[in-house]
Amino acid sequence: MYAIRLELVPPSAAGRCAESAGAGPVRAALLRLPLDGARVCHARVREGADGLAAVCFLTAASLLAAEWALRAGAAALVGPDGPLAGWSVAHCEADPWFALGLWQDRARS
Repeated sequence: MYAIRLELVPPSAAGRCAESAGAGPVRAALLRLPLDGARVCHARVREGADGLAAVCFLTAASLLAAEWALRAGAAALVGPDGPLAGWSVAHCEADPWFALGLWQDRARS
């Protein structure tokens, strides 16, 4: 299982996210993404002033495969036919603390 951080920014970063693009609907969309060779098993999404931040836990053949799969899935979410059309992906890469197995050290600090 691999942890990938994802940040989504609305077309206008000012103001709150539209209700249809809130944390709950985006989490559900992430869990339904058809990813080639990977699967989102769990996602935690938080709404902030600048957009949405998520950590997605994926099963995949490798960390790199998980990153690539989620990048493609996130591109589909923000694409012209996606539920977040007009949004942009600001960040989509492995969480280094999880990737290096240091999450317990981070929790202590």
